[in-house]
Amino acid sequence: MDTHEHEMEVCKIENQRAAVVYQQVNMQGQTAMKSALLINGGASVAMLAFIGTAMNNGTDNLLLLKLCSSMRMFIIGVLSVAVASGITYLAGLVNSKETVTLWLWWTLNIIAIILVVIGYVLFAEGSLNAYCAFTSSLS
Repeated sequence: MDTHEHEMEVCKIENQRAAVVYQQVNMQGQTAMKSALLINGGASVAMLAFIGTAMNNGTDNLLLLKLCSSMRMFIIGVLSVAVASGITYLAGLVNSKETVTLWLWWTLNIIAIILVVIGYVLFAEGSLNAYCAFTSSLS
């Protein structure tokens, strides 16, 4: 095997490795999106059901306002992750074109990552807000 054939074989192996790593990262990113969507969506539905029941039971309006604020955070978290999913689709579409510029693909992926992180942050903030609303209403 001459040097040129050896270099071609090494390049082929590196490309295969890069493809496997890309697929693994892509699957992990999809899992993160699904998780963020699930927790924010579940929290939104649970909060809506709780608020609806609490409104019929004459619960304090201040508590209801605080809980509605939490629900808004969960809903924005769902929207954030849904937009990230759409951007991920666009990044895949851009990546499939031969004339794509790498910076555009990276930019779309970074935006999607940021939106998913925002979804997680909004879940944490909405949960903390709801916790504080419940504990302050007990005092």
